[in-house]
Amino acid sequence: MGLFILRKRTILLFITTFVISLLLVNPSYAQTPPSNDLFTIDWKELKTDNFIIVYADSVAGVPECICGIDEAQFYAGFIDDAYNELVAIFGTQLDTPINLRLFPTEQSYYEVNPIAQQIPGVVAHALNNREEIAIALTRTQALSEEDIINNMRHELTHFFASLLSDGNLTAGFQEGIAQYVEKPTDRTSYDPAMLQQAFDQHRLLSWSQLDSSAEVFRDPQVAYPEALSIASFLIDRYGFAKFIDFIKANATEPGYRSALETTYGQPADELEAEWLAYLPDYFAGRWQINALYAYDLTRVTQLVNNGAFSDAQTELTDIIELLRTTDQVDKLAEADHLMAQAQQGAAAGVLADETRQALLANDYTQTIDKGSAAINSYQGLNYHDRIQEVQVYMQRAQAGREALVQLDQGEHLLSRFRFFEADQQIYEATVILQSLGNNSQAEHGQALLAASSRRQSWLAYGLLGMGAILVIFNVIRRLAFRYKTNPLEMEYTA
Repeated sequence: MGLFILRKRTILLFITTFVISLLLVNPSYAQTPPSNDLFTIDWKELKTDNFIIVYADSVAGVPECICGIDEAQFYAGFIDDAYNELVAIFGTQLDTPINLRLFPTEQSYYEVNPIAQQIPGVVAHALNNREEIAIALTRTQALSEEDIINNMRHELTHFFASLLSDGNLTAGFQEGIAQYVEKPTDRTSYDPAMLQQAFDQHRLLSWSQLDSSAEVFRDPQVAYPEALSIASFLIDRYGFAKFIDFIKANATEPGYRSALETTYGQPADELEAEWLAYLPDYFAGRWQINALYAYDLTRVTQLVNNGAFSDAQTELTDIIELLRTTDQVDKLAEADHLMAQAQQGAAAGVLADETRQALLANDYTQTIDKGSAAINSYQGLNYHDRIQEVQVYMQRAQAGREALVQLDQGEHLLSRFRFFEADQQIYEATVILQSLGNNSQAEHGQALLAASSRRQSWLAYGLLGMGAILVIFNVIRRLAFRYKTNPLEMEYTA
């Protein structure tokens, strides 16, 4: 079932009447056209890449019909492009060809949609089980080309949603996504004033009620805009790609609730509560946000500004692809810029982590080089949260590098027997290296101090030994001199 383009603000009335028409439609024909005893339609076909446009070449006895190939050629001029847009959006293709049947008179359209005779607002409907869209040409003449294209976009979306969900997506979510893919025009309005009134009056349907087609059809003036708001909420909060995942989950899950939990990682009741809390923002203006045509990059911009670069990259990958497929040129340029920032930030984060790893590995030169690169990247992004952290790593690395130089100087002084200066240099360097966790170099410093102590001891013992030798030598020399000297001879005269 579909939501059709109406003049100005009659969309909700149209929804109501269209839903009723689907309940009454008689899908009794496929390629064979309906018969009527009052007139005979000469049906012709015009084929495109993906569609068979069935049109009336003439209607016997009805000169005022909208007949001929002109209308078929008009639809042929855009229908494949509209289909390809949806293929890009949904990431899959339908079984083609699909029939577009252009009914040339009111009466011929009444045969497939009898309720249209009472309600003039119905202009078309989709027969999903037969992959056919029926269009009342007499009712589309006043519509703009944009409105007609939107009409086809909406109807085809039902086919895509049914294909992805294996026919299990319920009426509420079907109508939500079908409305969401309609491109806003000057003649369409999604102003949620009526939905806000229902919200204020506590008349909103629960998600469980929207799961029931009967409930959706019972009050479509509330159900349809509410369905759109739910699709808008899920896409606005969690992204369009995630909503497509939800549609697909309906093909394997036993119901929409389990499909929601599988996709979004939280129970349906929690999501419904989030949606209710989201509605005031929706009424205040977020209803104008549409991922396909007016993407809001606020959330991913905040991720980049807050330094969640990896998360931003992940989201932007899907966003950029979506913006490309929906031809949002300005937003795409903005998203590309954000992606470049996210990539730069993520690379800076890798450098910051490698700076820390290099410090732990006692590679002080690498620490300083990578830290400088990380800081430059962060400053280029005007993101300062990790700069101080990286600066600490670099300061410790600089202290470690200086300590290694000091340790080498101490070892050189030690080799020159300048023990006092060497011990001071080695001790200071060893303390710093120990504080940095550089155990191998700290142990080397301790070994040098021990070697210095031994050398000083050996030198002291050597000096003592030499002194003792000199003393002994001097004593021996004196004794030897004493015994070798002749006694003094003295002469006395009387």
